[in-house]
Amino acid sequence: MEKGTKLPKIVLWALFSISIVYFILLLTSIENQVNPGAKAENLISLGIYWTEILTLTGAAIALFYAVKGMFSDKKQALSSLGILGAFALVIIIAYVLSPADIPQFFGVEKFVADGSLTPSISRWVSTGLITTYILASIAILLVIGFSSVKIFKRS
Repeated sequence: MEKGTKLPKIVLWALFSISIVYFILLLTSIENQVNPGAKAENLISLGIYWTEILTLTGAAIALFYAVKGMFSDKKQALSSLGILGAFALVIIIAYVLSPADIPQFFGVEKFVADGSLTPSISRWVSTGLITTYILASIAILLVIGFSSVKIFKRS
């Protein structure tokens, strides 16, 4: 086992073991299908928090090793930072292009009244949509471009 991966493997196996014990505990606490019982309902609520812990732990370990790998090689680090910069540029362009006004649709007054829809939220949602459109367009153009280059290269 490689020195740098020993601790994460131990952590992940420990989390896996706790998950198995939790699953067995949950299955044995269910009274019946119609009414699972208070104990099972509490365990289900606990399961939601446990899922969040597992997701955050997995994401943290994955990000740590991605950053560690990125900075292990200077050329790869510069390439990765360039990609991150390009992604940030796409988000900035999408933010500039997105409108700040609240869209008009049936029932919008309810969302505005309870504060769940503000001009800032609307702008960030628009930014996410425009970013998706830009990245999807780039992906489609790259697929078409590389396919065209292959076709012309063969002939």
